[in-house]
Amino acid sequence: MRRRQQDLQPISQPQQDNDTPPRRAARRSPALLAGIIVIVIVIVVALLLVGIFILPLHENLSSLRGVRIRKSRRTIAVGDIHGDKDALARALQLANLVDTVDGTVTWIGGSDILVQIGDLLNKAEKRDEDTLSYFADIELQARAAGGIVAVTAGDHDLHNAPKLWKEMEQLKTDPFPSWMHAAYVVDRTLFVHGSLSKTVFDDAADDADAGSGGSFVERMNAAAEAWLAGKGEKPAWIGRGDGPIWSRLYSSDNASNEHPHHCDELTRLLNELSVDRMVIGHTVRREGISSICNGQAWRIDVGLSRTESRAGKIGASEVLELSNGGSVVNILSTDAKLPSWGK
Repeated sequence: MRRRQQDLQPISQPQQDNDTPPRRAARRSPALLAGIIVIVIVIVVALLLVGIFILPLHENLSSLRGVRIRKSRRTIAVGDIHGDKDALARALQLANLVDTVDGTVTWIGGSDILVQIGDLLNKAEKRDEDTLSYFADIELQARAAGGIVAVTAGDHDLHNAPKLWKEMEQLKTDPFPSWMHAAYVVDRTLFVHGSLSKTVFDDAADDADAGSGGSFVERMNAAAEAWLAGKGEKPAWIGRGDGPIWSRLYSSDNASNEHPHHCDELTRLLNELSVDRMVIGHTVRREGISSICNGQAWRIDVGLSRTESRAGKIGASEVLELSNGGSVVNILSTDAKLPSWGK
């Protein structure tokens, strides 16, 4: 009992304690308030710094009810289609670039980039018209959403795309689609239908047309676009068997890591173009998407269309995905059978 009384004694004599809890609390109030103000200021400044310096580093922002949401942009590469719209649609759905509801196709890729590697068309058949219309519609939707849709012309496209473009009523506004290129560069990656050799690069770079300025790829595209639109001469490299449209230098079975000379030449070419890799089609790879020369050449023609299905990887659709500015490369694949393969 005494021990308990002693424990309670200080409480029973408050008059001897000149620093009571209420007085201490009163003294601490200004300091506590000042601390809270400092914390609030720090938080506000941090948020401002994020808005000024951090968010602009991310090039893809989408808007939802006025709130900016960061979305990482990707580049999706799709192999040869040969006029098979069903195969194209499945590949784009696999990559989450489009959605189809009740027959209506909607671009959902935001600011993503789609590069179809060429031979979008086949032989100017009716199904080529359907495929071209589908692709043109997707391109318009993607552009409106901040995305990009491009094609690197293949050998089939050279003969058929200009003809169809002029004949189809809904596409007569332009002499030739501005989204079709001889080559395309994005995310430190060169996209061409066939293969670009160092020899063709050197010859074309020394050509008289090179004096128009711009990068090598820009000059190639300008020359090809002018010729396809009927406004210029045919560039010498377009018809070359070792040129970017027809060459199989890195896509055939003869191109592999077992041929170091080819890989060394590719390294020198990529260095001159300031890119890390070349993505190509033109030759069906039965094993699916693959790479050679330590990832410097990616072959993505897997026989998606019904005209190529016997040679290709039957039963699966594959596309190539580049993210983080091209520093990450993935293969997206599905085992779902394409409708076109059942016809």
